[in-house]
Amino acid sequence: MSHALSIMNPLAMLACCAALAQNELAVSPVRLPGASLDTSLRNEADRAVRQSARWLAARQQADGAWGVTNRLRLTALVVTALAASSCPEGDDARTRATLWLGGTAATPLTSLGDHAWRLLALSVSLPDTPGRHAYLHNLASRAPSDTAGASAEDRRLWREALLHAGQEAPPAPEVEDEESRALLAHAAAAWPPALDGTRALWRLARLINRSAGGQLLRGQTPLDWRNHMASRLITAQKNDPEGGCFWPAADPDRQLAETAYGILGLLEL
Repeated sequence: MSHALSIMNPLAMLACCAALAQNELAVSPVRLPGASLDTSLRNEADRAVRQSARWLAARQQADGAWGVTNRLRLTALVVTALAASSCPEGDDARTRATLWLGGTAATPLTSLGDHAWRLLALSVSLPDTPGRHAYLHNLASRAPSDTAGASAEDRRLWREALLHAGQEAPPAPEVEDEESRALLAHAAAAWPPALDGTRALWRLARLINRSAGGQLLRGQTPLDWRNHMASRLITAQKNDPEGGCFWPAADPDRQLAETAYGILGLLEL
C-alpha cells in the first residue's frame, strides 16, 4: 500500500507545479546552410507550434486522453509534443493527460513503441520529486520482453526514453548505426526528400540531429535542410476556423498524431 502511494507521489505533485519557461533560441548574425533558422522563419515556426498546441489542447477528451484507437500511444505522443513546446496553451491539458497516463502505468504493453512513448511522456512531464526516479524505474522495468523484435525506430525511441527517465540505456547495435548512415546518405543524395506527412519529416530531422550532429552533407557541401523542412511544415499547416492550427490527415486520430509530430518536427529545427 505504501509502495503504491509512493509511486503516485510524482503524479500528485503535478497539480502544484508551474510550467517551465520556454528557452530562448540564439540566432547567429551570419547563417550558414544547415544552421539554426533565421529570425523570420523561426518566428513563423514558433507561431505554428503555439497554434498547434492550442488546437491539440482544445481536442482533449473529458478523461484527459486523446483519440479513439490506441489512445495510450496517441495521448503519450501529444503529451510529449506539448511538453517539448513549452507553450502555456497546452499546460492544463498536459497535466490532465499526464494523470491519465499515470493511471495506465500498471497496464502491461506488448508494443515497445507504445511503452517507449508512455515512458518518454511521463519522463518529460513529471516534476522532479523524491519519488520520480523510483516511479520511472518501475515503469521502465515493465517493458515488453522481446525488445529485439521491435523496429529500429522503436528501439531508438526506447533508448531515448530511458535516458530521459534517468535509466541506463543499452548501446545501439552496430547494424543500426550502419542503417542510419545509409539513410542519411540516401536523404542527402535525393534532397529534397519526397516524404509524406509530418511524422516522416520529424523522423528524418531527428535522425540528422542524433546521428549526424545536425548536419546533412552531400559530399562536403552542407545542405540547408532546416530551412527547407521548416518552410515545408509551415506551408502544410492549416488554420481551424474554431481556433488553432493543425496538419491534415485522413481521419481524426491521424490528424491529432500528424499535428503532434508537426510540433516535434519544428522543434528539431
